[in-house]
Amino acid sequence: MRKTTKSPGEKIVKDIKRATRKHYSSEEKIRIVLDGLRGEDSIAELCRREGISQGIYYKWSKDFMEAGKKRLAGDTARAANSDEVKELRREAKDLKEVVAEQTLELLLLKKKHARGWGRPRMRYPASEKLEIIRLVEESHLSARRTLAKLGIPRTTFYRWYDRYLQRGEAGLQDRSPRPKHVWNRVPTDVKRRVVDLALKETELSPRELAVTFTDQERYFVSESTVYRVLKAHDLITSPAFIVLKAADEFKDKTTEINQLWQTDFTYIKVLGWG
Repeated sequence: MRKTTKSPGEKIVKDIKRATRKHYSSEEKIRIVLDGLRGEDSIAELCRREGISQGIYYKWSKDFMEAGKKRLAGDTARAANSDEVKELRREAKDLKEVVAEQTLELLLLKKKHARGWGRPRMRYPASEKLEIIRLVEESHLSARRTLAKLGIPRTTFYRWYDRYLQRGEAGLQDRSPRPKHVWNRVPTDVKRRVVDLALKETELSPRELAVTFTDQERYFVSESTVYRVLKAHDLITSPAFIVLKAADEFKDKTTEINQLWQTDFTYIKVLGWG
C-alpha cells in the first residue's frame, strides 16, 4: 500500500485549526443537545450554526443520555446505601428489639405470676409447650435471647420442637419413662418352667423350689423371684405347721441333785445328702 505524505503547508494548516479549535464547556454541550431535542431546527442547521459536525452532536447526545441513566441509577443506590440510611435502619432495628424485649418481659411476668414459668425442673403441659414454641417463632429477638428470657434451656426447647415437627401437638404430650430393656428380668420361658416345677413338686417351698430349679436347670433364680412367679399364678400355699403343746411336767424326771435335762433340736435339710 502506497503511503501518502502530507505537504508542509497542509501540516501547518492542520496545526492552526487544532490550536484555534473552540472548546465547548459542559454547559454549552448540554445546551446544544437540548436545542436539538427541542426540534425547532434541524440537526444539520444546528450543527452549522454552532460550528460542529453532526457526528460530534450525536456523540454528545449519546453521552448525555448515558450519563443521565447512570446518574439516576447511582442516586438510587446511593440513597439505599448512604450512611444516614444505614444509621436509621440500625436505630429502627434496635428500637424494634427493645420493644420486642419489653413486650416479652411483660408477657413473662404475667406467665410467671399465673403459671410459674421459668422455674428450675418445671414440667410444662402440652398446651404451654405449644405456646412457648409460638412465642419463640413470632419473637423479633433471636431464639437464644427469647429462651433466656423465658428461663427455658435451649436443649429442652429444641427437643420439644423436634417432637412437634414430627408428630404435631400430640408429640408434646408427656410420656411415662419406660426402660427399653431390663437387664435382670427373668425371661418368660424361665417363668413357665418354674411354674411347671412347682406343679410337679407341690411339697416344696419357694426357697426349696429356687434351689431345686437352679440345680436341675442350671439357671439361677432367687427365692423372691420364685415367690413372685408362684404368687402371680396363685400357687402359694400356707405352710404346714406342727403344733406342740407344752406338758405340765417332764416325762423323764430328774433323779439327782442339780440334774437337769436340756434338749436342743435343729433340723437342716440338705438336698442330695439328707
